[in-house]
Amino acid sequence: MKPVTRTLLYCYLAVGLFVTLFLVHCGLTALTVTVPEQAMVNERVTFVMHSGAEPRIEEPGTYTTQLLAGIMVPKSWNARENAVLTFTSPKGNGTMRMIPNSEIEPVSGVNWHQAAKNMFGIGPNLVDDFEWIVYRSTQSYTFRNNEDINFDVNVECNVGAENMLVRLGFYVGSSIENLRPEDTDYKKVAFSQVFEVTGGEGDLIDFVNPQLAAIQPVRSLDNDIITLTFDAGVTHTALDNQEDIYLTIKCFDEAGALIAEVNEQTDKTRLTDIGGKRFLLDFWPRGYFNLEKDQRIARLEYYCTDATGTQRVGYGNTEEPFTYTFRCQ
Repeated sequence: MKPVTRTLLYCYLAVGLFVTLFLVHCGLTALTVTVPEQAMVNERVTFVMHSGAEPRIEEPGTYTTQLLAGIMVPKSWNARENAVLTFTSPKGNGTMRMIPNSEIEPVSGVNWHQAAKNMFGIGPNLVDDFEWIVYRSTQSYTFRNNEDINFDVNVECNVGAENMLVRLGFYVGSSIENLRPEDTDYKKVAFSQVFEVTGGEGDLIDFVNPQLAAIQPVRSLDNDIITLTFDAGVTHTALDNQEDIYLTIKCFDEAGALIAEVNEQTDKTRLTDIGGKRFLLDFWPRGYFNLEKDQRIARLEYYCTDATGTQRVGYGNTEEPFTYTFRCQ
């Protein structure tokens, strides 16, 4: 075969492959979401996902699939037990069922919920106390070429009992395409604007705004090891340019009575510099305050200080202390 002829053949094969891929292409349109600005604690709220299908499948002629939809919400909402997902479309309305934990997503090798979290993360949120939950339609739908449709997925969910600021996550996809990392046509993801839950007791859990100081995990007991962080890069404070940051902290019981206080500038209270103007301290509250067996901590109040203890920073860069309330898992 002459070189020119061979080159032409390769070109024809390449074009043919491109046309085949194009003809079986069936993409989803961009995902947008309708989320209210706020809700009261324990309120049942509806969130709506808006997307659509744009099938371009002249060959082999049809494309049959089930709709996938996922939500990313705080774990404290207990959405696995109370969320209900339904959808409306020109091809019919339907319900969606949560995919069992035992079912493995074929591409990642882990269950669908963990696969979604591995792929999509927590979006613009800064603190991770979220779970992804993936659902699948109980019906299958067949598309033909140019049978463009729009569809809505409605999510009804209780928002839990904690005050919070959060950005929620949403996903739609096609069941036969799974969660392939390289795919952008069959999976669409969106994160909401800030959603606020109000009216509860206890601290505001702020997932979205940079915090001068915070304790993680969000929920723990006084017998758990916790991590306190101070981020000097958030804004200018009285501790600017300090090489050493210390902790002054008090603990209180359920009745609000003071149990103990640690107010010293020693190795016990010095935070570790982890770079980027960030400092942290890991500690076990019960041991840190040397509690008796029958004593229980309900709440912490604390400041970050300099080496003299005279310059200190509190919540929102004010004289008010940072607070942390212990919560059951």
